[in-house]
Amino acid sequence: MTSLYDLTDDYRRLLDYAEDMDPTLFHDTLDSIDVAIEDKAENYAKVDKELGNSVVNIKEEISRLKSKADSITRNRTNLKNNLFDSMKKVGKEKIKTDLFTISIRKSPAAVQIDNEESIPPIYFETKQTVSKTKIKEVLKKGGVVPGTHLESSESVQIR
Repeated sequence: MTSLYDLTDDYRRLLDYAEDMDPTLFHDTLDSIDVAIEDKAENYAKVDKELGNSVVNIKEEISRLKSKADSITRNRTNLKNNLFDSMKKVGKEKIKTDLFTISIRKSPAAVQIDNEESIPPIYFETKQTVSKTKIKEVLKKGGVVPGTHLESSESVQIR
């Protein structure tokens, strides 16, 4: 079976020899290569559609598994909270069994924000992000934004 690469190469070579060939032979050969390229393109489109469906299915499966993992995490949290509450109520700081040692431990101190507006600016961390949307608006109107430019590209669209 001939690859799209080979067909494209044949097409270009045929165009190079166009003036040296019999016009009928040239057009027949060109038509046959065109048909073969169109068949290949259609097959490429079919494969692309299948790959697109696979991506959708995988993303749905990721979402389903993430929901399942989140549910299991919530169940673990509830389980530990129930165990913590029960141990506190009966005054047990430590339970030792053949399989596990379960204990209540003190967590390290964590900062709690009471009023964010009263915190001095030195304690804020900010990450600057570039707004490509704003830059594009300026550039499309003929403005200049140092260090940027508009660039167009081409791609294959399969409908």
